[in-house]
Amino acid sequence: MEIIDNTTRDSHGNEREDNVSKTDDHIHQDSDDIPLLNSIREMTARLPSLSNGCSIYRVPKRLREMNEKAYTPQVFSIGPFHRGKEQLQAMEEHKLRYLQSFLNRTGISLNNCIRVVKEWEERARSYYEEMIRLSSDEFAKMTLLDGCFIIEVIWRSKFSSEESKQTDYLNRIMEVNDVCKDMIILENQLPFFVLEGLFNLAFPLSERPDSFLMLSIWYLVNYGFVGNIKPSFPSSEVKHFVDLLRLCHLPSSLRPLLPPAMVKDVPIHNATELNEAGIKFKNGSSNRLLDITYAMGVLEIPQLSVFDVTESLLRNLVALEQIHYPSDTYITDYILFMDSLIDTNKDVDLLVQNGVLANNLGDSSEVAGLFNSLSKEVFIISDEKYYFYRVSEELNEYWKDPWHKWKATLKRDYFSTPWRTASTIAAIILLVLTLIQTICSIIDL
Repeated sequence: MEIIDNTTRDSHGNEREDNVSKTDDHIHQDSDDIPLLNSIREMTARLPSLSNGCSIYRVPKRLREMNEKAYTPQVFSIGPFHRGKEQLQAMEEHKLRYLQSFLNRTGISLNNCIRVVKEWEERARSYYEEMIRLSSDEFAKMTLLDGCFIIEVIWRSKFSSEESKQTDYLNRIMEVNDVCKDMIILENQLPFFVLEGLFNLAFPLSERPDSFLMLSIWYLVNYGFVGNIKPSFPSSEVKHFVDLLRLCHLPSSLRPLLPPAMVKDVPIHNATELNEAGIKFKNGSSNRLLDITYAMGVLEIPQLSVFDVTESLLRNLVALEQIHYPSDTYITDYILFMDSLIDTNKDVDLLVQNGVLANNLGDSSEVAGLFNSLSKEVFIISDEKYYFYRVSEELNEYWKDPWHKWKATLKRDYFSTPWRTASTIAAIILLVLTLIQTICSIIDL
């Protein structure tokens, strides 16, 4: 370290020490700067430490600008990010009604609930990427109201009778589906351990109808967000509802064990071009969306039902991966793969005809536009782990073979229907007979 001599001499030759800070960066300190210095030090001292458990994020601006509504709750807020917004206040009173119902039905005391959410406060705050500017009491109140509301929504969906559902507030105003949509928005989340903890507190193990994880998966299956799967993961791995959705959609087998230099994003031809080369499309039998397989000219893809909430669902899953799982972008890889298959409404119609897509939007061009827009502004940190590498390579190899294209053209143009087949065979027979007659005539000469 360089030593700085701060001693100089005045006009009389006497030694004096300049007003210079003895720091490594040699910053000159004036007395006027001291209040600013102290202010910045106080601000940095109040900064919360970034936790490894952070998993609930603000959606990046570049993604949000693609479709603001897809990342914004429409009916009610969960957690702190959208809390207090005027358009969501109508549901706050109903949260209190659901809390009252939760306490009455389970017999648990309000005091006990407050006690446990207070105990979870520090851990729960660490799940959010930014400092939550709520007092301890405000944070506990928010956690309790939002947590019990979600538990009640799921409970009533599964266990309430049809008669009681008719008298339920959310059913009366036809907002049950909207509540479900708001529960899968990345910015609108509570930590899963809070929900599970409140549920377990209300239902001791001997009285529990099912685990909260299984009830949550049932709820997502019931609204068509995931296939009917048996989870291969413990509840401790689930960070929140969007993370649960991602876990449910992960493929049965994880990434291929190939040398990093070999695995990269491989572009493929669209569905129409692949079909013209002889590739057949088939609805896969797996309930996991990413279980896409290829063998002997047949590409099997589990069916995706496309309806009004599909864009929000996929966008929030991709946003989570972009921020939290940059090296394990399974859902993003699926979007890139489907975007390669779908260019126009003709590709959509082909996939619908073969059971790969169920179009509940009606307009094929709208579905094509959806997939074409989903990959925009999506950053791939590394293309060395592209999940559909093997499938893409095999599809490209099949497409390059001219024999496959010729055979597909022959089948499509001459053998696609029984009538065409009969006509083609008759034409071949006539051609052969004509050839034989010609040869015989030549021999007679």
